[in-house]
Amino acid sequence: MSKRAMRICFGIIGAVLIFTLVVAFFTREKEPTIEEKINAGAILHDGSENSIFDSPEGEYALKIKTIYEVAPEPVAEDAPAADRVVIVVYEYTNNSIENGLVIGSTHFKAYDKSGKELELYPQANLFEAGEIHQFGTMTASIAFSLDKTASKYIEVDYYNDSASATPDLVFEGTWE
Repeated sequence: MSKRAMRICFGIIGAVLIFTLVVAFFTREKEPTIEEKINAGAILHDGSENSIFDSPEGEYALKIKTIYEVAPEPVAEDAPAADRVVIVVYEYTNNSIENGLVIGSTHFKAYDKSGKELELYPQANLFEAGEIHQFGTMTASIAFSLDKTASKYIEVDYYNDSASATPDLVFEGTWE
């Protein structure tokens, strides 16, 4: 193949790649605002009392108890690097679900002040979520990694159905 033909091929490939990146940038799906989530049916949770949910299995309650920042202390050797870690402590109560209830980390997503989704972090010494039977209460915690420049703000979204596009509960919090 001649040099001219190779330049034309690389030029076409480069143009297609740039076009694809530009289209992907402008058509990416933007995370909805808190107001949009509330308008879609999410409950705005302030942490002062339980939020009650009715599911097909029965009724349960959820409360975000506290949030605080700690130094990264991973439990896994292959944990991603983190500058800072924020811990979210929550409590859930099984009011009437006969087959048991577990609310684990897959039910939560978190965002920083700019709307960037935060990654779950395998922090040591967390309260693990466990199954509770009817009338039982469990305290659990999850950790999210933060950039070193992120503010001391977090939005935590709870999803009863992990596959749902709309959260069932939205919590905003700050810490010292």
